[in-house]
Amino acid sequence: MSKKLIGIIAGIILLATSLSVYIVLGSINEETPKVNENSLELTDEAKAVDINVTQQSITTSNPFEEKVNTPLSELLIQQYIHAMSHQKVKAKEKWSFYEITDERINFLLAQLEVNNYKNEQLYIEILTSWKNGDFSNAANQHNAVWKLQEGTVGKASGLLSPKEEEAFLQSRERESR
Repeated sequence: MSKKLIGIIAGIILLATSLSVYIVLGSINEETPKVNENSLELTDEAKAVDINVTQQSITTSNPFEEKVNTPLSELLIQQYIHAMSHQKVKAKEKWSFYEITDERINFLLAQLEVNNYKNEQLYIEILTSWKNGDFSNAANQHNAVWKLQEGTVGKASGLLSPKEEEAFLQSRERESR
């Protein structure tokens, strides 16, 4: 074969390879979740993408609607459980609140499966009873987590009645920990 023919074939192969790489990279960019740079919040398109969460990644599926590293820290597990318990208990002070939902309970139970925590058994007992609709021990459960957090104000003194719980939920404008 002549050098000219070899050069033409090599040029065609190089051109085809370059075009293939360009097409592949273009399709990857179209599938990559986009971040709104002004607010640093994920767009709806990005939230719909199934992201495998690793230990160093930020979760987009946190039902507490916060961007946090997963697996969650023990302190964050405590804060979420403590804030959710406020829906069910009487206490003079309640500085945090998250409504109890199945999605949040399941999220926390899943976090307990992927990491080891010092007080893991307590968290499992609390969340499992809540998952089963049993809030009869919520005041003691609140106080157990409150003690782990070295609480000094806001010890639970009992359970809210269903009417008091509804009034509490209606009085909350936003959720926070």
